[in-house]
Amino acid sequence: MKITQEADYALRMMCLLTKQSAAGVFTVGAATLAEGVAVPTRFGLKILHKLSQAELVKTSRGAAGGYSLNTDPETLTVRRVIEAIDGPIEINRCLSDTHACLNNPNKDCCRLHHVFEELNNHLTERLDRLTVAMVVDDRIGLGDLLCRVR
Repeated sequence: MKITQEADYALRMMCLLTKQSAAGVFTVGAATLAEGVAVPTRFGLKILHKLSQAELVKTSRGAAGGYSLNTDPETLTVRRVIEAIDGPIEINRCLSDTHACLNNPNKDCCRLHHVFEELNNHLTERLDRLTVAMVVDDRIGLGDLLCRVR
């Protein structure tokens, strides 16, 4: 499983929106967000559209329009942002309900399936421990931040 570059940029955009909101700037333009994470505006708009569909950001039109947080960064997990872009986290395709394994059609009897499922659960649990607010909070040292995902 690989977290896509698109999900990485989405996380960075959510962090930027969180920082701006903390500074009293509640609405940020798409071009500013895209520039802030070093992506072309067109690609930034695609990411923001997915974040909007997941109801993580809201949009407003007009001269003062742009994007703002639609969820509390204190409860918004890194996992939720990743899944808004990439879909459910599955380290192996056999974890998908729609995948029919040619090696062992009965997933309950497959030892590897159970190993992958356990690893996947550890990964998603750790991503749920980390919120966007924690990532941007400079008062939390890097060591403390990393302890959350250990």
